[in-house]
Amino acid sequence: MPGLEAPDEIDVIAEDADGSALLSIIQTGRWSKDGGRERNRLKRKLGVYLRYALEGQMVAAYPSLEGRPVVIALMYDEPPPQPLLEYWRRRGESAARDGVTLKTQALGDTVWRA
Repeated sequence: MPGLEAPDEIDVIAEDADGSALLSIIQTGRWSKDGGRERNRLKRKLGVYLRYALEGQMVAAYPSLEGRPVVIALMYDEPPPQPLLEYWRRRGESAARDGVTLKTQALGDTVWRA
C-alpha cells in the first residue's frame, strides 16, 4: 500500500456501502510524535486526491462514480497525533465547500468487500 510514503499515488478507490465514491489514504505503522514528519506528505497527498476527484480524472477512470458524493478517508493503524487531526478537520471544512467530505477511520474498523 503506497500510503504517505508515496504522496503522488492514490491508495484505494471504492464505492462505499452508502454509494459514495470513497478514496482512502492508508497509513500503516506509527506516526511521529507530533505528526510533523508526515504533515507535508499528507498535505501533498490530499491535494492529489482532491484534484483527482474534482478535476474529472476519477470519473474518467470510473464512470460509475459520476454524480456520487466524494469521501476522502484517512485510514490508520494508530490514531494520528492531535496536530494532524486538527489539520484534517480544518481542510475538511474547506473541502466541504467543494462537496468533498473528509473523514478518519481506524483500519481495524474497516470492512472490505470484493
